[in-house]
Amino acid sequence: MHLKDLTEYQLSGKRVLLRADMNVPLRHGTIANTERIDRSLPTIKYILEEGGKVILLSHLGRPEETGKVQEEFSLKPVVSYLEEKFQRPIYLTDNLDSLGVIKGQFMVVENIRFFKGEKSNDSNLAKKLGSLCDIFVLDAFAASHREHASTTGVTRFVDHACIGFLIREELKALETIEKANRPILAILGGAKISSKLSLINALANKVDHLLLGGGIANTCLGSKGLEIGRSLVEPSLYSEARNLIEKDNVLLPNKVVVAPNKESEPREVSVNTLKKEDCIFDISPLYIDSIKKTFAEAKTIIWNGPMGFFEEDKFSLGTKAVAELISESEAYSVIGGGDTIAAAAQAKVLDSINYVSTAGGAFLNYLEGKPLPALLALEEKALES
Repeated sequence: MHLKDLTEYQLSGKRVLLRADMNVPLRHGTIANTERIDRSLPTIKYILEEGGKVILLSHLGRPEETGKVQEEFSLKPVVSYLEEKFQRPIYLTDNLDSLGVIKGQFMVVENIRFFKGEKSNDSNLAKKLGSLCDIFVLDAFAASHREHASTTGVTRFVDHACIGFLIREELKALETIEKANRPILAILGGAKISSKLSLINALANKVDHLLLGGGIANTCLGSKGLEIGRSLVEPSLYSEARNLIEKDNVLLPNKVVVAPNKESEPREVSVNTLKKEDCIFDISPLYIDSIKKTFAEAKTIIWNGPMGFFEEDKFSLGTKAVAELISESEAYSVIGGGDTIAAAAQAKVLDSINYVSTAGGAFLNYLEGKPLPALLALEEKALES
């Protein structure tokens, strides 16, 4: 893929519109995890040091496109954090017209999803955004799978468009996966098989071992006619699940952690012995231990999605066992997705992962081989020049 790089441009005195990913988790108005902001700091720092004026765009959460500020989704906590990091005042505005008269070096536009037309990729909004800058920089890999005005549409209305340092880093890591050494172990968890079915099938044809957990595994177990009690499951996809587990390289747990409800004490049981009142909350650590040789022999490991309800300590041991085996492995490891990163952080293994992708949906689309619209738009712009 031919993409222009930020370092190819002279930035002094230029207005640089930076679409970053500041979609961080907030708890009571405070940032709970700054990872996504921190990963964009090198790009911001470079623009400022080269004498460019930063106009930063980002979304946060899923507000309604009302055209008005909704305080619970405001970027104010992000701006406060950035001011602390860069030790300079940063101007926050929800008025795009005001950006032309501000003399500051660093400005942030309020949550771009407040603006009508962002998610529908409205040409008027995209044109307005394009008029704000001399150079557009995309550094939000986590939003690159979306055809929105601030990621894709804006490129039609700028003279120069390129990628920032974070996207360059993400693509380099993912390209490493494409040339991965074998054996390759992929681990997929999460709530629903429906949201990842095409990815699961694609990976099953590419990797040597595919370990399934979470609600994905529940549906596969149910498709075998096993009693799965009140577990999260998608019966409408039993046929597809049966076809999937017929593949020799798909690993499905033979032991799981169950309880009647979240408040009850967990039990580790065989998948053949569940009761009607049971609910599967985790993959069995004993099962993970039984396949530790697969982890040890892998040369590449890809992980997306927790193995169960890891947010509750008593149901987190299966996910923790997976995280620990990845950290102990000598394989090149890549993980992606907010819940996966949170699970790895909870298991205290983040530092031993070779690459942590900031993206969820874009990470999965890339692995599946789907195009990323925002990057295609940048490539088209690069080919024009």
